[in-house]
Amino acid sequence: MKQKKILAALLAAFFIMLFPVNADASMTVGILKDNAPYSTFYRKKARGLEPEIARKLTNDSVSFKAYDTRRKLEAALKKRQIQIAFGSIDALNVNQDVFDVSEPYLYEPNILFRRHDGKRKTLEKLANKPVGMLTDGNQTQLLKNLLLKPRYFKNIKAMDKALAEGKIHAAILSDYEYSNYLKDHPEHVKAADATNDEQTADLFVKISDPAITSSQFVAVTYKNEELLKKINSAISSMHDDGTLQELSQKYLGKDISLQ
Repeated sequence: MKQKKILAALLAAFFIMLFPVNADASMTVGILKDNAPYSTFYRKKARGLEPEIARKLTNDSVSFKAYDTRRKLEAALKKRQIQIAFGSIDALNVNQDVFDVSEPYLYEPNILFRRHDGKRKTLEKLANKPVGMLTDGNQTQLLKNLLLKPRYFKNIKAMDKALAEGKIHAAILSDYEYSNYLKDHPEHVKAADATNDEQTADLFVKISDPAITSSQFVAVTYKNEELLKKINSAISSMHDDGTLQELSQKYLGKDISLQ
């Protein structure tokens, strides 16, 4: 009898190791540590738009692990340290031969812009020229698709400086990042003296073109089709019942849940 109990316990342990975690059990979700308003992790507490989505996806049966970069987030997913990865991940920047991506839950507009004194005013004239983006931004593949050369900066201030010095010809940010930066830097919005050439040169000008598409934010899984189906079903429900619209308004001040 004792041997049968030991054998049963060993078989149970084997099946737990063999099969993926049930989506209804407690899930471990990976997020970016410092990516407000999408996600932050402070004193072991996850806050922001994406942790709220994750809680609703899993009916609150969720714990979080935070990572400094998207690369570390993807590595943790591949090692099965987490079951789902968030982190304002654009579908364009995911290797879909390796990872599985959900239906989009947000469509964040991208803003390509130049200085007022910039001479390359169109996408065509920017071809094969350096364009700035944030190191942990998600527009790399978009810029490459547009035949632009990404140059990376740790923060917007450094990118702004490079733009002023002519080291890059334009820069790209999410609409949220762009709007927030302009709130703190009105000199890029309106010249105090419209006759002052230095002040007018400092103004930012958007470069409009249909090819500058929105980032489609997705959740990512690794070799877990059953879990991906449940995530897609939950995202669809949150679109239909207005949950994603409410969260978008709450954290971003506008609804970007629809394309």
